[in-house]
Amino acid sequence: MERHGVNSSLETGAARVRRVPHVRRAVALSALAAAIVFAPPADAATKKHKVPLTCSKGGDQLHSIDVTAPDRAAQGSKYTVHVDGYPSGKIEHAGLNHIHDMDAEYVVPAGTKFVDGSGKIVPGTGTPNVAKTAQVFFEKEKGTVHFLLPAKIEAGESYTPPSFEFQLEVTAAPGNDLLLKLSRYSIVANAVVVGDTKAVCEPKPSPYPLVTTTVTKP
Repeated sequence: MERHGVNSSLETGAARVRRVPHVRRAVALSALAAAIVFAPPADAATKKHKVPLTCSKGGDQLHSIDVTAPDRAAQGSKYTVHVDGYPSGKIEHAGLNHIHDMDAEYVVPAGTKFVDGSGKIVPGTGTPNVAKTAQVFFEKEKGTVHFLLPAKIEAGESYTPPSFEFQLEVTAAPGNDLLLKLSRYSIVANAVVVGDTKAVCEPKPSPYPLVTTTVTKP
């Protein structure tokens, strides 16, 4: 299964959540809208990832995302990180009520600062059942950017996460590499009898390298 691109299954007590690939018309329209809305800069690189995860429930998973950032950024400048997700496929299993609070954490690279207020959901992307309440925020204490989908996705439904962006200000000296990484993914499943069960997933390696930007002279 894929949740924001997470594959395979999630054990929730006695229940086992399994996603079967199933792309609806809404998913296709969402992907088309994303392609129209986002055109990466000429010097940007898009890295496609299937991040291996080890989860506290459900064993090994895969988290599929595309991450775009510039190859180079001048010292003192600001640059944009853009992340696209993938369709979930149909969410179904006997005993499952819903899933919610899908949360991915990205480590801000050393030598950069998160630009306050820059986190945003890209309009016109994702399916309405998650896009309406999706959030991007910075956790200063941990130095991580969160992409949170708090919406409840009922059993039998599918979804596509919206694309999101945030900006980083370059503080490192020229010649340094700024490496964005994924540090954690978590999801809550609600099942009959057991109720809410949270699975916390760690990437391998942890944190997982996503995209590198090299600092240049101003």
